[in-house]
Amino acid sequence: MKKSILIILTVFLNLALFSCSPEKLNEELQNTQACCGDDEPIPPPPPPDEK
Repeated sequence: MKKSILIILTVFLNLALFSCSPEKLNEELQNTQACCGDDEPIPPPPPPDEK
């Protein structure tokens, strides 16, 4: 039982340490997306038809 817990903890520790590499972070920072206020304003909807 102790060995299986030790193996599970070791696997999770390795995943936590090596899942986020500096190269991956650098690639994500270069691919920026538009955010609030960064793109052109949305035009208002047309007025409703009056009958």
